Amino acid sequence: MKVAVIDIGTNTFNLLIAHKPNRRLIPLAIHKEFVFLGKGGINNNTIQDDAILRGLQTIKKFKKIADDLGATKIIAIATSAVRNAKNGNDFARKVKSLTGIDVKIINGNQEAEYIYNGAREATNLGDNPVLIMDVGGGSTEFIICDRYQVYWKKSIEVGAARLFEQFHKSDPILQQEIENIEAHLEKKLNQVIEKALDFEVETLIGSSGAFTSIAKMITHNLNEPEKLKNSTEYEFDLVEFENIRENIVHLNLEERVKIPGLIKERATMIVVGTVLVKFILEKLNIQQFKLARYALKEGVASEFLNCITH
Repeated sequence: MKVAVIDIGTNTFNLLIAHKPNRRLIPLAIHKEFVFLGKGGINNNTIQDDAILRGLQTIKKFKKIADDLGATKIIAIATSAVRNAKNGNDFARKVKSLTGIDVKIINGNQEAEYIYNGAREATNLGDNPVLIMDVGGGSTEFIICDRYQVYWKKSIEVGAARLFEQFHKSDPILQQEIENIEAHLEKKLNQVIEKALDFEVETLIGSSGAFTSIAKMITHNLNEPEKLKNSTEYEFDLVEFENIRENIVHLNLEERVKIPGLIKERATMIVVGTVLVKFILEKLNIQQFKLARYALKEGVASEFLNCITH
């Protein structure tokens, strides 16, 4: 059986079509569109009219792809931008009216659980507690877990789009703006830091597009981009991460767009993303930093296909 999952994110909409023969999730097709649903309205908890239109057109396109590829079930999941928007339910109703697809608006805990299920399909989480971090546009999910279970999880409204709209006013970003982000994170993430220290977490696993972008920049820098091809995981070199981060904070958007490995749609918010990642790495004195290339959509697909086969 083939399932299609549409992940309605704050910046990106993702489509996954997958099946699960032999208890292993196999992606058959993946499509991504940069919709920027939260653009211009995320910190006012609204979805702008032009963003709604972009979203509807993208879901219609994804439905056609899913139908053409023979998906027997389409599951649409909406996260931070839709769940926090005053007109989020309106958007979901418009999707249903246009495409017949029911949009499931999930809370932060459900989002974290799906991300855990996805990451677990991509990499061996091991026997000791690790921290999974998924940087979205609206929220960032933090999950303390091992390969057997989740110990603690929380979704916090410190996504890249929120941080960008609130703090990144200059281009290149000013040192004062970086310090303002860090002061904001000190307040917002104190519980995450406390819990991770309690569990003696030494490994950070990143599971979103921001981390994939960082990995692509590093592998291009090292002339080994093939390391990411056909792989569901990657281990970061902490020194290489810091070199990339230190470089991009001094570049303006026009310069960032030219960085090998960084797609232009990610260039706007990658700076605040790396500030957020560095904050966690330093606060927890992380010793191992990995990428898991599966996240929410793979977790949703895996859970659904497990239910069908059991």
